[in-house]
Amino acid sequence: MINRILANFFLATILLFAHQVWAKTTSLNIMPYPQSVKFNEQQLAVPEKLSITIEGMSQQRSGALRTLLTSQVKAMGWQISAVDDNVLSIVFIVNNGKTLDYQMPALGTDEGYQLDIRKQQITITAATDFGALHGAATLSQLLYQAKNEQSLSAVSIKDAPRFPWRGFMLDSVRHFMSIDTVKRQLRGMAAAKLNVFHWHLTDDQGWRIALDSYPKLHQLASDGQFYTKAEIRDVVKYASSLGIRVVPEFDVPGHASAIAVAYPHLMSEQKDYQMEDGWGVFEPLLDPSNLEVYIFIDSVVKELTELFPDQYLHIGGDEVDPEQWNNSLHIQTFMQENDLKDAQAIQVFFNQKVEAILASHNRKMMGWDEVFHQDLPQNIMVQSWRGMESLSKIAVNGYQGLLSTGFYIDQPQSSAYHYRNELLQQRPRSAVQPAEDQQVVAYQFEMPRLKGSAVKGTLAMVMKNDYVLHAYVKLNNNHFKKATLDRHLVLQTGEVNFSIDSWMGPTRGEFLLTEDKQEGRILIGNTYYPVSISSIDAFDYSQVELLPNISPIAARNILGGEATLWSELVTDNNVDLRAWPRLFVIAERFWSAKSQKNIDNMFTRLVVLDDFASQIGMQHRQQYRSGLQSLVFSKTDISPLVLLAEQLEPANYYTRHHIKFQQGKYHQNAPLNRFVDYLPVESTALIKMRQQLKAYQQGDKSALQAIVDQLRVWHFNFDKVVSLIKVAPKLDDLPLVVQQARDVNTLALTVAQSCLSDVKIRRAEAKRIKNTLRELHRTSKEIIVASNLFTEQLLAACRA
Repeated sequence: MINRILANFFLATILLFAHQVWAKTTSLNIMPYPQSVKFNEQQLAVPEKLSITIEGMSQQRSGALRTLLTSQVKAMGWQISAVDDNVLSIVFIVNNGKTLDYQMPALGTDEGYQLDIRKQQITITAATDFGALHGAATLSQLLYQAKNEQSLSAVSIKDAPRFPWRGFMLDSVRHFMSIDTVKRQLRGMAAAKLNVFHWHLTDDQGWRIALDSYPKLHQLASDGQFYTKAEIRDVVKYASSLGIRVVPEFDVPGHASAIAVAYPHLMSEQKDYQMEDGWGVFEPLLDPSNLEVYIFIDSVVKELTELFPDQYLHIGGDEVDPEQWNNSLHIQTFMQENDLKDAQAIQVFFNQKVEAILASHNRKMMGWDEVFHQDLPQNIMVQSWRGMESLSKIAVNGYQGLLSTGFYIDQPQSSAYHYRNELLQQRPRSAVQPAEDQQVVAYQFEMPRLKGSAVKGTLAMVMKNDYVLHAYVKLNNNHFKKATLDRHLVLQTGEVNFSIDSWMGPTRGEFLLTEDKQEGRILIGNTYYPVSISSIDAFDYSQVELLPNISPIAARNILGGEATLWSELVTDNNVDLRAWPRLFVIAERFWSAKSQKNIDNMFTRLVVLDDFASQIGMQHRQQYRSGLQSLVFSKTDISPLVLLAEQLEPANYYTRHHIKFQQGKYHQNAPLNRFVDYLPVESTALIKMRQQLKAYQQGDKSALQAIVDQLRVWHFNFDKVVSLIKVAPKLDDLPLVVQQARDVNTLALTVAQSCLSDVKIRRAEAKRIKNTLRELHRTSKEIIVASNLFTEQLLAACRA
């Protein structure tokens, strides 16, 4: 009962807040935001009954649209009725002008629509079924928000996507995803106007497709978890009814351990293989010199084309460990006979063969960065996981490309980071040249990771006396990038705080650079990494080269992007918690205008979309609540855990993966049923508090009082959590987290209450508090006390 009351209060607060924001901004709390929105002053009353009329749409998709929209509006409390004077009419008009035949979604299809709300009718017009479906997705969000006020603003929306390829990749290999889970993600995708479901179906840890030509694949290499042909056809049909293409991924020549178990004679090293349950990159590689390998690929592709009608087929092609090729005498001979100089040349040779096989089945090849090579035809699609450097090279050389770096939602990262990840970035053309009275100072640094090689970097600064004017950062072999200087966080001479967005996430350096001391840390999102730093005595500033902008012609080759959800730490029980509502943020980056980039406004709308997603069947909130409940006795009140979770976040980047690797738990059989597995990616409470802090800095003192009130709520909750931990063995990993959260909260309350009393924190005291916060944040762990970083921002706003 208490949980239900809290939930209802939370919902009422969200809707009131959303309504107030709407009234002030005259905008819509929807995502993705439309390209054109025109309001007038009229309000349209929404009765209890709605009618749906669909004209010009294919019968199959018309039925699917009616079923989907009816279920969504009924969940919001409306009734569907026949057309009469007492109902609100919703009319869809599809002006395809040719045929009512059912069409499969395809790249380049017209997806535009117009939505008009006037008098007692809502009209959605489109040139295709697919545009009408997107119009319905917008309408569903508008109706959800109208329910509270029983009215809609008269508005005219004209909308179409910015990019034609707006994808979501789900990994069903590392942890198997049920058909119900897959279909639920498809419904969410449709609501977010995502139009490509990239289904990762084969990898080292399993083969998830039942094929007739090579049955041992699913019989021996799936642990009994695979999709039948009937199930796959059903998913493809269901996705198509929602306007979503399905692109399967069949991973070759690497990530082939499952193939090796079933058919070891196809491998470069022929021996008996066992199922691989660990995470990482493994040795088995298909043998490019074996003609039977290409017969195998041809047979598999033939069956896949019968199941998946899309013109693209993803061959993976990533992370090829060349050891088996390099150690094989017969492959070395094969290389000499075919003038192949190295492993990359072998892979190009192999990909040329595979591309020809796909072409013979009327399919275009798609693969990760590693498949890109100018010896392949330009009609292939290259999906970049290596970032803008790689994507720019792909586009400039005339190849079509997609961006996935920055949209990896299996990595806990902030929505703001995803939102800033513009596909067609306009960067400075060159570094600022220092004036005669300015100096260039440079340092090299190294950030060890918990798994894999260290990240190496260079920090180059243009300074005048001791003041940093400009800073540029280079990570590994990438170009330099202009950094943002976080001057408000600086407390002492020689301290430099800088930020960039890297492939790892929001990357913030906090360096102390004096003559006798160079030390610091890097924060990847919310997660601490120590660094070693040393000065560069004679730095050549001409080395500061920035990544060039691509031409408008080359930009046409960037067709969009895909959010990726790899499943090392994701199961059926928390997949929605990782995907939603963040996928709406990424969908807006793919759909909406480039100018749509106000992060505060995005978060205001995201709060509304969080609840909307739950209303239409996404289970992120349900998985959160049921996950926490599973950690205590069935009838135990979990509200103390909910309040604790507001202060916490899972460690960003791949920190959790790396910690599990060190613990020996980085494998398929490791349980994912702890508190951190049900922890939301980012705290809604902390997002709101950051907005309140900003409001306070702009003169609203009541916003600071709201922060104090929230901190007090947390303060009185810690003893309740401690009592709960004592009787719940599954919470035995929380005592240290709770103590750190309590310590941080005590500091935050001290700062906020002092600030509320108009007593600014003196510099010496601020330095002591900041050092204490850093000590509390020093160790790498799976759960981060995210209120720590908020407290640093609060301290910066409240110090003298």
